[in-house]
Amino acid sequence: MTTTATATPSARYNLDTCAVLVEFNASVWTARKLDRTASDEVVANKNAGAKDAARVNKNLFAGRTELVDIQHVFGKARTYVYEQTIPWSDSGQRLLPYVMLKKFSARMDEFDAEVAALVESFINIYPSLITAQAMALGDMFRRDDYPSPAELPHKFSFRVNYIPVPTSGDFRVDVGNAAQKELQEKMDKLMQERVDFAMLDVRERLSAYLKRMSDRLTSDEIAGESKHRKFNDSMIDGAIELCDLVKTLNVVGDVDLESARRELSQLLVGVTPTELRKNEAIREDTKKAVDAILDKFNF
Repeated sequence: MTTTATATPSARYNLDTCAVLVEFNASVWTARKLDRTASDEVVANKNAGAKDAARVNKNLFAGRTELVDIQHVFGKARTYVYEQTIPWSDSGQRLLPYVMLKKFSARMDEFDAEVAALVESFINIYPSLITAQAMALGDMFRRDDYPSPAELPHKFSFRVNYIPVPTSGDFRVDVGNAAQKELQEKMDKLMQERVDFAMLDVRERLSAYLKRMSDRLTSDEIAGESKHRKFNDSMIDGAIELCDLVKTLNVVGDVDLESARRELSQLLVGVTPTELRKNEAIREDTKKAVDAILDKFNF
């Protein structure tokens, strides 16, 4: 499914005009602390010969959900970033089509506001939580394990940056023509590698979903009877959403990828989870069509 290239990536794709790079940096306090005393006790009780045979990490807010709620929002935000973008660089930058920027930015602002509200609420009750943890942790409680309220805001970070996609003409160095040509060739090669990697990610998403659909639509012969494998109603809606997403993320216009996406989209028209469960013919036809897409495009 690799598209043959005859021009440089910057000339072919003009990614700087149709996409932007996203940097998402987030950190959240885990509130985990190594308890050396408890660790030593475990090692001694189990007659271990090495002092580092066991490590006991205590949860400073065991039994409480406030910090877990904050961590959950961070997790949702990170998942959203990975779902809506494609990989670009080893440093964690992701590629986002411009057409998705407004919606993406608005959703990330919502995550940011949700995190800010939860963190503020957590900080407000922080002193009383520490007092309550004295009973929850028993002999493992140490007041010094807890940072001061003033330090807490620095334990959480939620930041999204948007950066223009570089082109091979972005370097600004005073070098001779030969050296400049070499630099441009190297940057073109790097751009091509990143484009290929990004599009591979999109193809793998579509491939993985098709394979899951094929697996769930399979019927097994058990004791002479055909038994349908179970699947969630969301399987069809998820496939439709993925088709829309793949169309947007296909920033280089990969012909095979678009053809596979279009065939899956057409296949899903009028198909419902109820029909797939009750109508054996529809179920078999849908599976055959999914398998045909997988075979046709070498997924």
